[in-house]
Amino acid sequence: MNTFLEEFRMSIEPRIADIDVFLRAGDDFAIACVARLLSLCEDEVRDIMCHAGLSKIDRQAFLKIMQLGSSRICQLYAREVALASPPTYTSDDIAYIYNLDIEQVKHAFQKLKIGEVTALTMPLVFANIPYSNGA
Repeated sequence: MNTFLEEFRMSIEPRIADIDVFLRAGDDFAIACVARLLSLCEDEVRDIMCHAGLSKIDRQAFLKIMQLGSSRICQLYAREVALASPPTYTSDDIAYIYNLDIEQVKHAFQKLKIGEVTALTMPLVFANIPYSNGA
């Protein structure tokens, strides 16, 4: 059994880094590039743009598309936005954002004897959450 830290480092962290680099590279993005980066189909990107009244994809539009998209990375971002990106995270916050079993997250917090974490200390919790790809 792996830990969620391994999943985070292999699947989520690289995606976040790719998105960061992409957003720094320009301010007028092609639908195909956005779709590929966010693991969405181009039709979904177009539908989101239509419903959100977006005529082009700049940084702000990209974040709106990401917030409304159906892929895993989009849903993670939407849940983070829903919590207003707090400076510290509780076990409930972590379970919600990363779609993890709340009892496993609470157990990790108890094991570490902590009540909340920051983005920098979150990996300590992740390392104590069992994870399998089917979870």
